[in-house]
Amino acid sequence: MNLYSALVAVFAIWAVVKVTQHWLAARRDGSSEAEAEQRKAEIERLETRVRTLERIVTDDSESLARRIDDLE
Repeated sequence: MNLYSALVAVFAIWAVVKVTQHWLAARRDGSSEAEAEQRKAEIERLETRVRTLERIVTDDSESLARRIDDLE
């Protein structure tokens, strides 16, 4: 094996490693985006529930009783 063949072999190995790293990073980022969207939706849902609970807790008890009676 001469010097040029060795350089080509080293470059080929380096290229395969870089392509593999890029592929793995893209694959990992893709699943992270889906998980991030799920977490974001869950956080929005929980924030809505907390706002509702805060409104109920801080509301005047008579007003709350009237609203409950109106529901029935």
